[in-house]
Amino acid sequence: MNKKKKQYYFELIDVFHFIVKWRKKLIVICGISAILAAIISSPLVIKPKFLSTAVFYPSTNNSISSALLTDSRVKQKDPLEFGEQVAAQQYVQILESDYLRGKVITQFQLADHYGIASDDSERNYKLGKKYNKNISVRKTPYASIEINVLDEDPQVAANVANGIVMILDSVKTEVQRRLALQALNIIETEYKRKEEEINSIKTRMQELGAKGVYNVEEQSKAITELIGKNGMNENIRQQQNNLAMYGAESQSLYNTLELQVEQMNELKKKLDQSKIDVGGNLSNVFILQNASPAERKTYPIRSLIVLGAILGSFVLACIVLLFVEKFKNENDNLIS
Repeated sequence: MNKKKKQYYFELIDVFHFIVKWRKKLIVICGISAILAAIISSPLVIKPKFLSTAVFYPSTNNSISSALLTDSRVKQKDPLEFGEQVAAQQYVQILESDYLRGKVITQFQLADHYGIASDDSERNYKLGKKYNKNISVRKTPYASIEINVLDEDPQVAANVANGIVMILDSVKTEVQRRLALQALNIIETEYKRKEEEINSIKTRMQELGAKGVYNVEEQSKAITELIGKNGMNENIRQQQNNLAMYGAESQSLYNTLELQVEQMNELKKKLDQSKIDVGGNLSNVFILQNASPAERKTYPIRSLIVLGAILGSFVLACIVLLFVEKFKNENDNLIS
């Protein structure tokens, strides 16, 4: 054990002696590396970029009418509720979709801003690469969504980050309204069909009423009382025949009408709700932090670049000098 410690001690001393022996060259090499790194990481070579961040919670509600007009006895979605993991993941998918990216690129003219020519054969590829490099989206552990935008202009970075949130809100609203409009058309068609059925039933009931059949139960009681008081006569016999012939149909029409009217009332509620969903507008995002122009650059971090260059050049120089020294010692041994 002592032998190993002694060997390690002497090896450490050798390293120290090696560094001291070549200190001047190492200092010069590290100094040159630091200067070069400082020049390369300067704004003249690498343009600084500024980071702006917008944070928001997604809404969990997809229907205004369902949230606001549902019967209070029925549990409904709270339109002010936010923070669900599933909703956050859905919003991330929308943010990463080509449709939303296209809207962002068009609204902020990012192709021109990034200096990509309109006649470039790889325009879309380069634009997508720049977009992915400068704009990122992530879901936080708290189910909020964070949008980070890097840009050489701090104001542009803030504008794009805030703009993405607004575009997301409009895209989500647009999709919801499109679906609500489809639902409205379906319900309107069904409502009109139900109206026609009810009108048809009412017309037939009016025809039966003209024949003296309008309320089978009440009319039967009345006829029985008349027969008991006055006996049978031609008028009463005619009413009995009409009831016998059309009574069952009249009762069936009455029951059907009640059912159809009830269904029509339900359709009317859904129709009103669909109209609200199409015409209403409820924000889909709860903004926690608006992006603002950064006061300090985020990239590049010159101190880390310079430090990395110094450490890298120091290690590389030590390796090179070690080989030089070993090669020199071997030549001296051969000569001697």
